[in-house]
Amino acid sequence: MDASQRFWLAAGTASLLVLGTVGCATKKWVQAEAVQPLETKIQTVDKKVDTKAGELDNRITDVDHKAEQGISTANSKAESAGQDAQKANQAAQGAQQTADKGVTLATQTDQKLENIDQYQAVKNATVLFDFNKSDLTDDDKQQLDSLDQTLTSMKHYAIEVEGFTDHVGPPQYNLELSRRRADAVVRYLTENGKIPLVRIHVLGLGEDQPAGDNKTKDGRKQNRRVEIRVMAPQGAQASTAAGQ
Repeated sequence: MDASQRFWLAAGTASLLVLGTVGCATKKWVQAEAVQPLETKIQTVDKKVDTKAGELDNRITDVDHKAEQGISTANSKAESAGQDAQKANQAAQGAQQTADKGVTLATQTDQKLENIDQYQAVKNATVLFDFNKSDLTDDDKQQLDSLDQTLTSMKHYAIEVEGFTDHVGPPQYNLELSRRRADAVVRYLTENGKIPLVRIHVLGLGEDQPAGDNKTKDGRKQNRRVEIRVMAPQGAQASTAAGQ
């Protein structure tokens, strides 16, 4: 090989070495400046994607949980509303029943009030007194006992007791005497007959409303009296008659 060939061979070998060196350097540069930053960015993006995906999963889970709680709450409220509605219905039925009872009681009360306005005498008795006397005899007491037995079968009644005198004596004295006679009857009915005083209405009328002629002895005897009337509603007359 001459000097010229050795030159070109050396030159070619040097070129290959240079090209190889340049190629290796280029690959390192590409790896350092291009590939690694890209891989880093890709890893960063992957992490962000994973993070977002995790957050999204958490949000979805939270939404599902809240939805379940909402459904459960709605069901509870619906059930409670149903129970309240049932209670309200029962209360309404109870109120209606109470109202019906009130109407019935009001009707009965109206009937009783009407009967009170229609009281009539169902039993009469007359007690005669001696001149200027206000004491009860045994016969008088027996007559009042018979009257008391009639009242035991009655629930609603009132008793009118009216005292009278003949025309002998001053009118004011006769008025007081008529009251004493009426009081004697009332005292016997309440103490021995156990009749409540609230059921008795007493009045002394003196020599007014004579039952007989004051010019005769027998007429004056009829005027020295106490009249007892048992008053009761119309509906009580039948039961009183049956008891008698």
